Amino acid sequence: MLLKLSLESPLFIFLIVISFLLVTFTAWLSQRPLELRPFGFDDIMQLLALPFFISLLLERSLEVFITTWRGPTTEQLEVTIQQQNFLITEKRKLIVEQQQSQIPYVEANPIQVNQSGGTTLEQQLIQDYPPIPVVDSSSQIKVYIDELNSIINNLNAIERQRLAYKSNTRIIALWTSLLCGLLISAIGIRSLEPLIILDASNPIQLIIFRCFDAFLTGGLIAGGSEGIHKFTQVFTDFLEATSRQAKDRRL
Repeated sequence: MLLKLSLESPLFIFLIVISFLLVTFTAWLSQRPLELRPFGFDDIMQLLALPFFISLLLERSLEVFITTWRGPTTEQLEVTIQQQNFLITEKRKLIVEQQQSQIPYVEANPIQVNQSGGTTLEQQLIQDYPPIPVVDSSSQIKVYIDELNSIINNLNAIERQRLAYKSNTRIIALWTSLLCGLLISAIGIRSLEPLIILDASNPIQLIIFRCFDAFLTGGLIAGGSEGIHKFTQVFTDFLEATSRQAKDRRL
C-alpha cells in the first residue's frame, strides 16, 4: 500500500531535509560549474536520433514480450466480458417481454349448468359461473431480475479484474523499459555528456554528472519514441519562434 504524504507529515519534512542536504553536499563537492560545448540544431537532432531509434526497437521488443506473456489472459477476460454482456442483453429482453405480456391467465373449466338457478339457461350459467383463477407472473419476473443483477455483479467483478490486470501489465512494461533504458545508458549512450566539457580533475563531479545523465537518458528512452518526438517538436518550435523574433527585431 502506498503512503499518502501530506505537507504536515513528518516523513514529507524528512524527505525535504534529506533532499536539501543532498543537493547542498553535491554543490559543495562540485564547486566548478560545467562548461557547454558550442552546438546547434543539427547537433541536437543528431544527438536525439540514436535514443529515438533505440526507443523504437525497445517498444517493439517489449510489445512482443508483453503480448506473448500477458496477452492470453487479457483475451480470455475480454471474451468473458462479451459473454456476460450478451447474457445481460438477453435477460433484459426477456424481462421486457414478460412485463409486456403480463396478462391474467384464465384456466379452462367445463361449463356446468345449475338446474335450480332459474328458468332460463342464461340465468343458470350466470349464477353458477366458476371463479377465475389468475396466475401472477410477477414472481417469475423477480427471478429474472435477480438473475440479471447477479450477472451484472459478475460483469463488474470481471471488469475490475481486467482493469487491474492491464494496470499491472502497464507497470511491468514501464519498469522493464526503464531498466533497459538505464542499462543502455550505463553502456555509454548519453544525452547530455556530448554537450558538456567535463573536467577530469574533478572525479566527484564527473561521477555525479554521469549518474544523473544515465538516469535522464534511461528515462528518455523508457518514455518511448513518441515522447522523444514531442520533445523534438517542442525544441523545433522554440527555435523557429526565436528565429522569427530575431528577424522582427532586425526589421
